[in-house]
Amino acid sequence: MRIQFSLSCQKGTIIPINYQSEISHWIFTVLSNAGAELSTWVQQRGFDLGSRNFKLFTFSPLAIYPYEMDQVKQEFKLLGNQVKLNISIYLDPSFEQQVVHLFRQVPLPLGTLENRPAQFEVKHWQIMPHPVFKETLQFKAVSPVSITTIEEVKSANPYLLPDNDQYDISFFNHAVRRFKAAMQYKSLAALKLLDPSFPMHYRLLGQAKSRLIHLKPNTDNISQLRGFAYEFEVSMPVPLMEFCYYAGFGEYPHLGFGFVEMK
Repeated sequence: MRIQFSLSCQKGTIIPINYQSEISHWIFTVLSNAGAELSTWVQQRGFDLGSRNFKLFTFSPLAIYPYEMDQVKQEFKLLGNQVKLNISIYLDPSFEQQVVHLFRQVPLPLGTLENRPAQFEVKHWQIMPHPVFKETLQFKAVSPVSITTIEEVKSANPYLLPDNDQYDISFFNHAVRRFKAAMQYKSLAALKLLDPSFPMHYRLLGQAKSRLIHLKPNTDNISQLRGFAYEFEVSMPVPLMEFCYYAGFGEYPHLGFGFVEMK
C-alpha cells in the first residue's frame, strides 16, 4: 500500500536537510500502535512491530516547496505551512484504512520553530491506486537506491555504482534476500513466487546521481549511507516486482532509500 500524506506545519519551521532518521522513527512509532489484527498479521510473517524489526517499508523525500536553504547550517526554513510525504508499505490491502487511522493519531516531531520542537500533523491523505505489475517495468528512483557488494567482508567503500558490471548481481541478490525474509525464508519457488529459471535483467537508463545521507542514531547504528538517484528498467517475476515496489528497492529502505515511481 502507498499513502500520500499532507502534513501541516507553521511557517518558519526549520528542519534539517537530513531528516530521514526522524521520519523512519515516526513510522516505527506509528506502526507500533497497531491493533491486534495487524500485529498478528505481521507476527505470522516473522516480524514484530514492537521490536522494530518490521522493515518492509520506505518513504519519499519531503515535498517542502517553498523554502530557504542554509548550506552552512544544513537546514531548511519552510516558507509554507504544508509538506507532502509518500509512505510505501508491503502490507495486505485490507489494513489500509487502519494504517491511515494510526498515522492520523500521531504527529511527526521534526525540526524546530522559534527554538522549540516542531510538529507536523496529518491533515489530508490519499491512498494511491494499486498499479498493474508486469515482468518488465521502468522506474525512477525518487529517493536514492543503496546497493553494496554481496561479499561478507565489506570494503571501506562497499557501495556499487549503478553502471558497475557487478551491480545487477547485488541488486537482485538483495531483492530476493529481503523477499525471502518477508516469506519467512520459505522456498519462493515452492510458493510459486519466483521461478529460478526466470531471466532477471537490470538496465540503467541515463545518468545516476550520488547522494550521501547523514543519519541520526538509529536501530541499525548507521551514521551515513550512500545511494544513487537514477532511472532504470528491470525484469523480474511479478511477485518480486510488487514486493520491491512497496517495500523499497536496494538496502535500508526503512531509512528512506529505494522509493521509486513507475515511469
